[in-house]
Amino acid sequence: MENVDTRGEVGATTVYELSYLLLPALAAEEISAKGSSLKNLISKTGGELISFEEPILIDLAYPMVKVIQTIRHKAGSGYFGWIKFEMEKSNIAKIKKALDNDFNVLRYLIIKTVRENTLLLGKMKMQKEGRVRKEESEEIPDEIPKGVIAEDIDKSIDDLVIV
Repeated sequence: MENVDTRGEVGATTVYELSYLLLPALAAEEISAKGSSLKNLISKTGGELISFEEPILIDLAYPMVKVIQTIRHKAGSGYFGWIKFEMEKSNIAKIKKALDNDFNVLRYLIIKTVRENTLLLGKMKMQKEGRVRKEESEEIPDEIPKGVIAEDIDKSIDDLVIV
């Protein structure tokens, strides 16, 4: 099978994900309208929508500041949403420019991704440090083999212990 490099081709598309954070001062009806306008912006710029999530209010880990016309707006929460889309690389600059000029967008991030769903449905389970898994090849006898005297065991333990 032949590998084809599509980076230099005209018309080659790449899958992107736009994650955005809207100012918390927006009214409830403005939030869904803003999400729709971002999807329309992508479609008008030549992108094809793959999936999206409507913005929801989240608390931020730290306060963010957005300067709008010499006024500093401090936000401790924001409406977070994302859109996964496919677009030509040359059109991404238009999306960035539109987002930079939008006063309602607190922050945004555009990354390259894959078309498949990358969300985890459940929480990952971590193995506890105290517990060690016993490998199948390692067998520990349940009882002391016959012919071994307890005094011999005590003597070998005493030899191993440094006083």
